[in-house]
Amino acid sequence: MNLRHLGAYLRERFPPVNMGLFAILFLTVFAVAHFAHGEARPLARLGWREALGTVAAISFFFRLRVFDELKDFAIDSQFHPHRVLQSGRVTLGQLQVLAGAGALVELGWSMLMGWPAVAGWAGALLYSWLMRHEFYVPAFLTPRLVLYAVSHLLIMPLIILWIWLAYQPLGSPLLLLLMLLSLLGGFAFELARKIHVPEAERAGWPSYSSVMGFRRAILVILLVLLTGCLVQGWLLTRVQAGAWAFGVLTALYLATVAVYGLGLSKPREATLRRAELLVSLFILSSYLFLLVEIQLTSGR
Repeated sequence: MNLRHLGAYLRERFPPVNMGLFAILFLTVFAVAHFAHGEARPLARLGWREALGTVAAISFFFRLRVFDELKDFAIDSQFHPHRVLQSGRVTLGQLQVLAGAGALVELGWSMLMGWPAVAGWAGALLYSWLMRHEFYVPAFLTPRLVLYAVSHLLIMPLIILWIWLAYQPLGSPLLLLLMLLSLLGGFAFELARKIHVPEAERAGWPSYSSVMGFRRAILVILLVLLTGCLVQGWLLTRVQAGAWAFGVLTALYLATVAVYGLGLSKPREATLRRAELLVSLFILSSYLFLLVEIQLTSGR
């Protein structure tokens, strides 16, 4: 495998910013799990097991990307022939070897953390395999874009559960809130990246704006984000967060509303892509705020 071509593929389809987000996701679950157990300054407990766990979490998400490449290779070859994979600089076989090696890392870390973690990983792995095959009902699922998205996004709470079980048993309401936040954040991001102005829609390439209608799709994403704000607010209240976190969260939501409002009044693809960046920032902030506030609160 040519490392230069692999690097180009990763920058194109699994960039460092995504890896950073998944690392923050792992650390947030780690911190909340320890906070739920009453442990102060959880980040001071980080060690080599957490470094390996971070690699395992990133690996799991990378395999999800490879599964998507396997499912969508034909249609991506039609619409994106110049991508690194579609042009042959990296092959599906090479990506599958990397994903398989990553699975061994995930299993090894899970076994190191105990059998509950192994069970959590196995459950998430099984669900991801069903996703890979579109639950063996592709003809039913593929035309139903919203149902398709929700069925695939359920992997997010399962990944949260896997990481949680490596540190704490079931029973804390904080786990349920984290799982719900991950689901809402994933759905918001999925909506944001597939909303386009009418002129940018492409035949044979479904989007939420083409399925729901442009205005309705924007209203749905704002509603999903608002629900995410409420869940995040509940979590921040449980960890006794400072007023700054609620203020920044509100400001981010209002900024997103304003940009989407501009997109409604003057539909432009560039405006929607700026809104997509704000949605991504909102999701990242959701985890970062929890991480920071748990560390600050537990040290007071």
